[in-house]
Amino acid sequence: MPAKKLSLEEQLAAFAWLQALGTIIAAIGQSKSLSPRKRDQKEAVQLSILGNAVQSTANAAQAVLTDRLRAKAANQQAVDLMIAGHVLQSIGNALQVIADSEESEIDV
Repeated sequence: MPAKKLSLEEQLAAFAWLQALGTIIAAIGQSKSLSPRKRDQKEAVQLSILGNAVQSTANAAQAVLTDRLRAKAANQQAVDLMIAGHVLQSIGNALQVIADSEESEIDV
């Protein structure tokens, strides 16, 4: 039996949840960074990288899916702003991954 194909709106919701999961992972990493233990601090950087990578991926997917919904939208300008927001968030999270990766090379 073939799997049900999700609508664009359902896919957007799924990626919103994935973005939220990435936020939680990054927040756990941020909390662990407060630990005085080196092991916890190294794990904190890894969690931050993972969480931000998940967020970046989810935001990029949301930008693509939102663009696909553009034809149905009543307010094109609002859709364009939503796409720009997703892209900016994706870029910001990607830059955070790069920064954390650099940090992990210095601290390890």
